[in-house]
Amino acid sequence: MDRTRFTLPAAVIAAAGLLLAGCGGDSGDPAADAASGVPSSAANAADAEFARQMIEHHTQAIEMAAMVPADGVSPELTDLAAAVEAVQQPEIDQLTAMLERWGEGASPGSGGGHGGHGGGSGAGGMMSDEDLDALAAATGVEFERSWLTMMIEHHRGAIAMAETELAEGADPEARALAQAVVDAQEAEIAQMEAMLGGGDGTAAGPAFSHIHGLGAVGGLLYVATHEGLYEIGAAGEVVLAGPDDHDFMGFTTTGTGEFLASGHPGSRTDLPGDLGLLESADAGASWVSRSLSGEVDFHALDAKGSMVYGWSSGTGELLASADRTTWDRLGQVPLADLTIHPDDDQTLLITTEQGPRLSSDGGRTFGPLGGAPVLFLADWPRTAELYGVTPDGLVQHSADGGTTWHERGGLGERPQAIAVGPDGAVYAALASSIVVSADGGETFAELYSWA
Repeated sequence: MDRTRFTLPAAVIAAAGLLLAGCGGDSGDPAADAASGVPSSAANAADAEFARQMIEHHTQAIEMAAMVPADGVSPELTDLAAAVEAVQQPEIDQLTAMLERWGEGASPGSGGGHGGHGGGSGAGGMMSDEDLDALAAATGVEFERSWLTMMIEHHRGAIAMAETELAEGADPEARALAQAVVDAQEAEIAQMEAMLGGGDGTAAGPAFSHIHGLGAVGGLLYVATHEGLYEIGAAGEVVLAGPDDHDFMGFTTTGTGEFLASGHPGSRTDLPGDLGLLESADAGASWVSRSLSGEVDFHALDAKGSMVYGWSSGTGELLASADRTTWDRLGQVPLADLTIHPDDDQTLLITTEQGPRLSSDGGRTFGPLGGAPVLFLADWPRTAELYGVTPDGLVQHSADGGTTWHERGGLGERPQAIAVGPDGAVYAALASSIVVSADGGETFAELYSWA
C-alpha cells in the first residue's frame, strides 16, 4: 500500500530527529552529563507523570492506527495512520528509556511514589472500550469520520498533557519531547479537521447515493438510505443509527416510537435478499424480522393505529397487516407512494400517474380524489392536513383533508422522499441535499448537503 502521501511538517521531523538522537538520557558519566547541561537528577514528579501518561496515550493511538483497514477509506487516512504509528512508537521507546534513567517504573502508579493515574484517568482524550468497539463496528465513510473525530479528541488530550509538562516539568529531554508532541499533533489536528470538511472539528458526513425514506422523531431526522439508516441532528451532524448497512427501501416511523422498514441486506450474508418487514424498538440501533423475510421487499410503507400497509416491488401488490405477522394481499395497485389517515387506519391515500386515489375500506377499493393535482409523494401528518409534491417538485398543501389544494414553494427537482415532523417542519430529500421548511413548504433551507 502506498503510504507516501502524508508528510509531517519539516520542523516537526527535525525536532523528532534531534530528540531520538539524544535518546538514552545521561551517558553514565556524571561529569559528562553535567558538562552537557543534562544532569541525571533533573527529573521531577511532573516529568515522570508525563512520561507514564504519554506512553499509555501513545499506545492507544497506535492501537487506533492499526484499526484503519487496508481499503474502504481514503488514501489520506491510511497515510495519516501510518504516520501516527511511525512517530509515536519511537516516542514510546524514548519515554520508556527516560523512566528507566530516572529510576521510575513505566506503569501508572509505579516508581518513586509519584502516584501515576491508572486506567487512563490521568491521560486526557483517551477512548473508552465502548468507543473502540463502536469504531471497530463502523465501516467505510462512517469509520473514517469516527476515527478522525476520535483522534482529534485524542490528540487534544496529548497536547494538554504536553503543555502541563512544559509548565511543570524539569527534565530538559522530557520538556523537548513535550514541545515536539505539541507541534506534531497540532499539525495533525489541522490536517484531520480539513479531512473532515471544516476547521471547527465538525465531521463532513456521508454522501448518500439514494434516499428511500425520512422520519422526524425526537428532534432528529432519520434518513433511510442505500447504505443504512442515518440520523441528522438540528445542526446537520450525521451519524449511523445502527451497525446494519442495509439498503433500506420502505421506511416509516410509528406513533409509539417504533421504526418499520424493508429492503435488502448490505454486508450481512446471514439474511435473505428480501428482508420483508423489519421492526426496531430502539430508533434503528437494532432490527428484528417480523414477517415475510425472503418473500417481500416493500418500496412503500406506512403504519398508523394497528395497521401496516406496504407495497411489494416484486409483485406490485398492496399488502395490509393488523398484527405485522399475517397479511392480506389486496391485489396489484400501481402507485408511487402511500400515506394513512392519522386517525383512521382504514383510510389511506396513494399517489398514481392519474392523480391521488383514496380508500376508506383498508385498501380494498380506491376512488379518485377530485380536484387534486398529480402527486408523486404524499404525507398525512394531521387529520385535515395533507402534503404532497408533484413530479416536478412543487409542494402542494391541503388543509381540509384533500378537498382543496394550494401550491406552496418549489423544490426545483423531483424529491426522493418527504416527511412532515410533529412540529410541522417539512423535510425533503433531493439528489445531493436534504432541505427543511419551517413555514409549511413555502421556503426551504438546506439541512445537510453532500454536493
